Amino acid sequence: MTPVVRMLFGSHLYGTSTQASDHDYKSVFVPGSRDILLQRVMGTLQKTREKARGERNMPSDVDEEAFSLQRYLGLVAAGQTVAMDMLFAPQNMFIGEPQPIWCAITGNRHRLVSRRAGSFVGYCRTQANKYGIKGSRVHAVRNIVEWFDAAISEHGHLAKVGAAADSLPAFITDRGLEHAAIVQIPHPSRHDPIPHLECCNRKAPYFASLKDARAIYARVLGEYGIRALQAERDEGVDWKALSHAVRVGTEAIELLTTGNITFPLPNAAHVLAIKTGRRHYREVSEEIEALLAGVEDAAERSSLPAAPDMAWIEDLIVDAYRGVINGSAA
Repeated sequence: MTPVVRMLFGSHLYGTSTQASDHDYKSVFVPGSRDILLQRVMGTLQKTREKARGERNMPSDVDEEAFSLQRYLGLVAAGQTVAMDMLFAPQNMFIGEPQPIWCAITGNRHRLVSRRAGSFVGYCRTQANKYGIKGSRVHAVRNIVEWFDAAISEHGHLAKVGAAADSLPAFITDRGLEHAAIVQIPHPSRHDPIPHLECCNRKAPYFASLKDARAIYARVLGEYGIRALQAERDEGVDWKALSHAVRVGTEAIELLTTGNITFPLPNAAHVLAIKTGRRHYREVSEEIEALLAGVEDAAERSSLPAAPDMAWIEDLIVDAYRGVINGSAA
């Protein structure tokens, strides 16, 4: 196994580290020839201290995660946040000198960065759904629960969602439910896709019982209620998760707009303030909602290519692996 690059990652990269921060390292490697030929290359290698359930990292902890070259470039091609952050990490984060192949990768970022950075969009949407308390989300899920109550009264709680679904599209339209829709999802063993109700990023298939589907949205409504109280009291909040949501949203807008991500983060002080609980929950929740809208707008307007240059990526991997097999340096 030949190391390609090793870097300090996480809060140290973002500029949000504190005295309590642990050390997180990411690296890329070219596998050995025997593993390549026997097709037993491990895509990801991890090393971390064994911790009890729920135990947080200590400042002295070191987490290591290493990606094979092929796995790493696959993550880049998919627009995954961890791979993108590594791609734009500045030289002062490197531990030792990177191999020439890493310089080739960073020198060809324009071939790698694409609108597939939409995984940033997906992350932001998930976080907005998870932590947002926007009124339209509460309105949507509350109305969906009411629809299920009426459907159960008419059809019984064991009836399938599909048995009552004829009225669902009109209900969603008439109530103006911004975060509810009927979606068709392919099924591996069926020719036709299966319709699902989707509301606030939760899906209920038409073959589910009305009782079980209602329970999904009742839980969501309960979560929103808890968060609304947290917003008033600023208690029981996962500030680190909120800070990541703001960080990723900020990165996504810069990447989709400019094709670049700046480290340390230009808004590192603000992200750190969120991470350490020095902001109000409602304020941060509204910021996440605004960032989601900004990210989705940036994705629509982005001039980045639709997809990365897969031929270039594959040629790079083939050349590197062939070099190892032939006994030359990666």
